[in-house]
Amino acid sequence: MFDAHRHLSNEQATKNALYATSKPSEWPRLQHRGLLALGGIGVLPSELPFDATVLYDHLVANPGFLIAEVGLDRRSPDREGQLAFLAEILHIGFELGRSISLHCVREDGLLLSLLRAQRRRLPPLLWHGCTASIETIKEAVGYGVIPSYGPNIYNSRLVGHMQHIKTLPFALESDFTGDEGDYERMFTEHIQAFCSLSGCSEEQLEKHNDEIRAILTHNQTSR
Repeated sequence: MFDAHRHLSNEQATKNALYATSKPSEWPRLQHRGLLALGGIGVLPSELPFDATVLYDHLVANPGFLIAEVGLDRRSPDREGQLAFLAEILHIGFELGRSISLHCVREDGLLLSLLRAQRRRLPPLLWHGCTASIETIKEAVGYGVIPSYGPNIYNSRLVGHMQHIKTLPFALESDFTGDEGDYERMFTEHIQAFCSLSGCSEEQLEKHNDEIRAILTHNQTSR
């Protein structure tokens, strides 16, 4: 099944997954990924300040790359700088027709305010590791955002809303960061737990995540 968000490990990127990166030094490892793997170039808030034109030029040179992950994080300094950088990346994603995986840690309100302001010029967006309130999720979905749920959902209040969230757009992700030998077991356990709590079958979930992959990779020409 397509994994909507995972990270590079000690092996080459070959799984049916979107491999996200957190800093430019990781980007070169995406060049030699397998046919099923999607590459996402990202810059986490901890890496700022960073020149967004470097990311833009890399996307132009690599038409198959997506943007994963960028966003807002209260643990990192310069809140306004983070917001300005993310706004610029949203424009880049829209211009180049590339989807963006969003990182958001304790800045849900700030993220919503930016999406609200830019709602007419947004690329496809995935909210990685989403554990926001159901009210926040519903508003984000209204801006075209796809919430993506990792194993951390089971330690959040969302676990009591599984029947509701499955009626909204969503994706499933592993957010995997460990040794590759543990990946299949970990993602399989996540799939089984999600199916048990939501009532989805594994076949339904697989078809659903395949559709999410198609949305994320449907690059459009510059507008």
